[in-house]
Amino acid sequence: MKSNQHYFKISQQNPEKLLDKFYVFDNKHPDLKKYISNTKEIKNILITIKTLQNKKEETKIVDKYFYELQKVLCGTSNCSEFVCFVNACDNILDSVKNDIDLLKKITEKYFKKRILNEIVPEEWIQAILDSNSSRKKGKCGEIKLLSILQKLGFSEAKTWNDFSTKKKCVVQFSKAFSLKNVRDRLNIKIKTKKQNKDLDLIIKINKKIFIVEAKHLNTSGGGQDKQIAELIEIINLKEKREDIFYIAFLDGNYSNILLDNKKCGNKLKTQRKEIKKYLKNNARNFWLNTKGFENLFFDIVS
Repeated sequence: MKSNQHYFKISQQNPEKLLDKFYVFDNKHPDLKKYISNTKEIKNILITIKTLQNKKEETKIVDKYFYELQKVLCGTSNCSEFVCFVNACDNILDSVKNDIDLLKKITEKYFKKRILNEIVPEEWIQAILDSNSSRKKGKCGEIKLLSILQKLGFSEAKTWNDFSTKKKCVVQFSKAFSLKNVRDRLNIKIKTKKQNKDLDLIIKINKKIFIVEAKHLNTSGGGQDKQIAELIEIINLKEKREDIFYIAFLDGNYSNILLDNKKCGNKLKTQRKEIKKYLKNNARNFWLNTKGFENLFFDIVS
């Protein structure tokens, strides 16, 4: 195992691919037909309500279809134009599903502000599902790192007994491997600002233990800057035990921007400065992208 500067340089010299299979969801949604069917059902009821209203039918007859509409609203309704409009009215699906008066008010607005037709294009529904694909990426970074480690001969431990007896293994933070349990069992602090926030992976090889926080970012911004701050905090952690190491892992396009030496604004400049300072001050901590991570663990097992 070489210095953290060595693997940081490898990360700088080997940017992330802009198409990473671990974060690509290019297949059609398996429940696409259900989404289409439910959207058609919503449209048909809305058309019925509008037709009855135009004919000035009795309120109790129209109400029957409002209740029918309320009944068909479900998880697969989120891709319908109507529920998208509910969101545009500062409400959510559950709000109109549980409040008939609110449902009526938003429906009236929908009739006035939007075009109502029977068409439900498959590609339109899939496009909405695609736009929500970022929500699936929560555990993808961990899965990617587990895949890399598996190729290098690491097995995934499920219990503390497995972890203590195996020479080369990896675990995910979980109920058994909670932050409290990890602190107690390994006699370490993991002194982060968010005291109860689990990290992602614990990697063991012989007596060395690596604690990993992994993130995937494509753009900067408020929420993303907080995540970068959390990663920077990881490489500033210190433990008395000399066999404990911390890894801040970042992939995605923002990793390339952060590791580049091009001119930048003050925020990015500060992030780069802090990373370099903390790596220099903490020789047992690492800031890595995919290539840096692969090289570090290849060197350790070789």
